[in-house]
Amino acid sequence: MSRSLFGFFLMFCPLGVIAKTLEEPWSSGKFDAAEAHARLGIDFFLTDELDVAIDAFREAAHQRPDYADAYHNLGVALAKTGDLTGAITAWTEAERLDPEAVSLRYSLSALVSYNYGISLARDGRIEQAMKEWKMALRIQTHFPEAHYALGLGFLVKQNPAIATAHFQSALSWAPDWVQAHVAMGMAHFESHEYDLARAAWLKALALNPGEARIHANLGLLSVQEGNYHESIKYSRHAIALQPELVSAHFNLGVALLAKGETQASVGVFEQALFLDVRLTSARLLLGVAWSRMGDWARAAQWWRDALQQDPFGRETFWLHDNLGMALTSMGYFKDATKEFQWVVEQRPEWAQGWSQLGLALMSERRWSEAVRALERATQVQPNWAHLYFALGNAYAEQGQLAFAVEAFREAVSIAPNFVDALFHLGIVLRAQNHLRDAIDPLRQAAEGGSREAQGLLASMYVNGNGVDRNMPLAMLWWSRSSRGSIPDTITRTGKNQLAQLRRRLHRQSFTATEHQDVLTGFGLIRQDLVNHTPFQSRANVSFTDPAVWNHMTSQNIVLRWMVERALALDELAQNLIREWFVEGVVGQFPPHHSSLQQYWLQVAKEGDRVGCELIQTMTLKENLPAVRQACQSLKN
Repeated sequence: MSRSLFGFFLMFCPLGVIAKTLEEPWSSGKFDAAEAHARLGIDFFLTDELDVAIDAFREAAHQRPDYADAYHNLGVALAKTGDLTGAITAWTEAERLDPEAVSLRYSLSALVSYNYGISLARDGRIEQAMKEWKMALRIQTHFPEAHYALGLGFLVKQNPAIATAHFQSALSWAPDWVQAHVAMGMAHFESHEYDLARAAWLKALALNPGEARIHANLGLLSVQEGNYHESIKYSRHAIALQPELVSAHFNLGVALLAKGETQASVGVFEQALFLDVRLTSARLLLGVAWSRMGDWARAAQWWRDALQQDPFGRETFWLHDNLGMALTSMGYFKDATKEFQWVVEQRPEWAQGWSQLGLALMSERRWSEAVRALERATQVQPNWAHLYFALGNAYAEQGQLAFAVEAFREAVSIAPNFVDALFHLGIVLRAQNHLRDAIDPLRQAAEGGSREAQGLLASMYVNGNGVDRNMPLAMLWWSRSSRGSIPDTITRTGKNQLAQLRRRLHRQSFTATEHQDVLTGFGLIRQDLVNHTPFQSRANVSFTDPAVWNHMTSQNIVLRWMVERALALDELAQNLIREWFVEGVVGQFPPHHSSLQQYWLQVAKEGDRVGCELIQTMTLKENLPAVRQACQSLKN
């Protein structure tokens, strides 16, 4: 770009370029007052002290009436203050004094329209400004600054495709214009043409490697592409170049948050806010960070602060929605309902908002209103199974069981493996006394891993409630329900029921038929455990080979699985456990491993002969009276 640029470039450019090719003020050995004032005017112009700069340029012209550059610079300064009449007068005089000057290669009419547009843009009147820039281009097509300004205008108006065309025109006249390449990258970024955006910014970076904003932009692009490591690198480089660059801090925080470094992102976002207290997006993401760390109170506070700071901003909708979720998590359902009501008023076609409102109303036990909200959600998004599941629960709480069944069936038709919907469908059918109809969805839920369904099926089969009495199947479902990692009522019930059956077997207190049913049941359990082995190879596994253990999922998982097999009366498994307990496993665990010790204590208390024999060799204090009693009753 030459010294002739009259423009007040927006966003990425300094506001105004003036002639700086002054001769030394002491040339030819004498002081030149005109050039001294001109140099002084340039200094004040660059520090934006326009009134002083104008006075200095006028004095330079007064000292040397034929000084064309003084008039030129005076015109630029006057135009920047909005005095276009004075600017035109100064530029006209400069053109009269030096018609061949490079700095005056622009049409004065085009310059007037261009600079007037800049003034309008500074006042926020983008539409009017763009009209002036278009007028400047009609007068003079080869006006790169006007193309650039118009491109920025189209970016503001969210029309990146047309903005791209104008940036290309600007670059055709000024191919090394760094900020035009930067703006071109922004246009491509807004159009989701990320490869082109990267190419434009890398070109700008090659022209000016020290421009921090370009590094920040590349950091933003890398986040968008999911390359968080690269984003962190670019953002930190930008901060090193320009420590107070807000966008670099913000982009670094986004990358850290996306990468899972949540705690680290908090400090970065707080630094961005320190540099710019108006940065609502930083408050939004600080809330997200605290919510991910489970601190919903802090998250809610950040979102409230953001709404107070910028109640009508671009992030307002998401702030209300997030605040509603935080309030729900903290149990403030009434306040959450108000937030979600605002959300659905703003976006009535957003199913997620209606769903959240419905769930908040259910938490307040406002069943009728919850049903209406959830019905609206299903109308907006009819193929969302979880909406019908929530609606079914709301109907059930209202006592409208027929409607609940219909909603649960709709959820299952959309998602056939939706375990919770299957379980609730079975429960509601049982509540309607449709016991035979309830079995199929309950069985599917149990097969899908619902421990509630497994425990219920066990109870139904043992009592013959809605199904034919079947002790082996009841035992199978008790076994599956007892394998949960959470020691809750369902798990304990399954374990206790099977323990009672083993105890009665050892005492031989069953009839012949009952005895056979129980043995069949334990056989089903053993086969089920083999079918669900925790390691890949199911056949010919040699547990005496140390190399085998190296391929196991987890030592504790394997031990637990083998103990479950032994508790299912698998004689081979019990023998192996006895060997492990006495000798240990080389490289894995020593003799008398704690979990194996607990197994022997348990089976001894149940009256298992092998357990009773082995327990006599153990110097244990805990539970010995109960063990002795069980083993003594076995002798008797």
